[in-house]
Amino acid sequence: IHTHPSQSCLVSSVDLHTRSGFQRMVPESFAVVCAPKFTSNFGIFRLTDPPGLQTILDCNVKEAFHPHPEVLTYMDADKGHVQMKDIPLEIVDLR
Repeated sequence: IHTHPSQSCLVSSVDLHTRSGFQRMVPESFAVVCAPKFTSNFGIFRLTDPPGLQTILDCNVKEAFHPHPEVLTYMDADKGHVQMKDIPLEIVDLR
């Protein structure tokens, strides 16, 4: 779970590379991105497999933010194995 405080709810190239490592080890893993200034203010994403996961794993670009080939690299996970329920949720920042 991470935030994009000044950006809309998206998956950046940095997010894709981070996600690829997690998803390679734990295929059912997913990412939650929060964008508090925007509507929709959160998203649940995962790399497509195939082709997204291998596309990102094969990427050798060194710059942090960079484009990837125009293939479907990620998708909303809340339509798949993540189910959103209409139940109370309280998030507390304990810092």
